[in-house]
Amino acid sequence: MARIEIGKYLAADTRVCAGRLIFKGSRILVSDALELVHAGYSAEAIARQYRGIIKPAAVREALSLTRRGVVKEVPVKSRTAA
Repeated sequence: MARIEIGKYLAADTRVCAGRLIFKGSRILVSDALELVHAGYSAEAIARQYRGIIKPAAVREALSLTRRGVVKEVPVKSRTAA
């Protein structure tokens, strides 16, 4: 798969973060930002946390697209040692 751009702020590229959905121009995973949204952070607070690398509008777009079912971004569960 080559690079796929979704909306104004999102992209997926097999050469970046194993093809996971990211914010354009960064290696910030959309799933990470969405976890913060679900934890109660505002889009503005998330943008500040990432030091302005992503914009609040980008977080809102990611949230909107996932709510509408256009994209589905599921956090990867980490493996635990047995």
